[in-house]
Amino acid sequence: MGYKDAEARAKLHRRLSRVIGQLQGLQRRIATGGSDCLADIQQIKAANNALWKVAEAYLEIHLNECVRQNKPVAEMQKNLQSVIRATFTM
Repeated sequence: MGYKDAEARAKLHRRLSRVIGQLQGLQRRIATGGSDCLADIQQIKAANNALWKVAEAYLEIHLNECVRQNKPVAEMQKNLQSVIRATFTM
């Protein structure tokens, strides 16, 4: 689904770029042997938290788009149930 809101897309892009940067930094430290266990764990935790923020922002955009498109309530409920299952099932 494409999102028409350029500001929302830019927000998601910035958040994803931040996560990618965190992971690339961790990857470089591990590859060069310059990693520190505590710092690496903290970086992994930060990247994980940032990725959850991406998911949260994405969900907000998706639900707003569904409302804006006046999708039927049954379809919105089905979408919401799918998102909830995807979010809390690993």
